[in-house]
Amino acid sequence: MVWFFISVAVFLGAHVIPGLLRNRIVGLIGYRAYVVGFSVLSTLLFAWVIHEVIVSESFWLWDFQIWQAKALIIVMLPACILWASAILQPCPLSIGRKSGFDPDRPGINRFCRHPLLLGAFLWGIGHVVANGDFVSLVFFGGSALFALIGFWRMEKIRLRDMSVAEQEAVLAGTRRFSLSGLFKGAFGWQDFLLGGIIYVVILMGHGHVIGINPLEMAGW
Repeated sequence: MVWFFISVAVFLGAHVIPGLLRNRIVGLIGYRAYVVGFSVLSTLLFAWVIHEVIVSESFWLWDFQIWQAKALIIVMLPACILWASAILQPCPLSIGRKSGFDPDRPGINRFCRHPLLLGAFLWGIGHVVANGDFVSLVFFGGSALFALIGFWRMEKIRLRDMSVAEQEAVLAGTRRFSLSGLFKGAFGWQDFLLGGIIYVVILMGHGHVIGINPLEMAGW
C-alpha cells in the first residue's frame, strides 16, 4: 500500500507543480509542447497509479453486491458521451479545445463547461460504489474530488489568458452546470456516436487491460 500512496503523491505533484510554473514552462517550450508533454506525463503516471491500485494490499469496507457492478456499467455510458463531447466540441474554460467557441452556439458548454472533468467525476463515483476496498475508495473517491476541484481551477487558468471582453462573452454563453442545457443542443449525434464507441472499447477491453470483466461482475 505504501507504493500506492507514493504513486498518488507523485501524480498529484505532477499536476500541481506544472500548473504553478505553467507560464514559465510555456515561455520556454511553447504551449503545444507543454500540452503534449503534460498529457504524456499524466498518462504514464496515471497508468502507474492504476497498477498500484490493482496490486496493492487493501481491506474491505463493504461487501460486493451485483447491483454495484451494474450501476457502474450504466454510469459509464454518460461519462463516455461527456468525454466524447470534450474531444469534439470546443471547451474554452476547461480541458479540451480552446478555439472555435461560439457564444451563440455553446453546445456542451450550455450544459457543463467541463465535460471531461464531469465524466471523470462520474467514473470515480461509479468505481467507488462498485469497489468496496480502502485503496479503491481513496483512489476513485480522490479522483472524483480532484475532478470537482478542477472545475474552478481550469476556469481560473483559462480566464486569465483572455481579455475582459472574451471573458464576458464566454461566461455569458456557458454554464458550470445546468440540467436545462441538456434540452438546448448540448450534444450532437457525433457525441453519441463517439461516446458509444469509447464505451464499447472500455467495456470490452477492461478485462484484458485491468483484469476485471465488468459484464461478468454484473452477472451478464
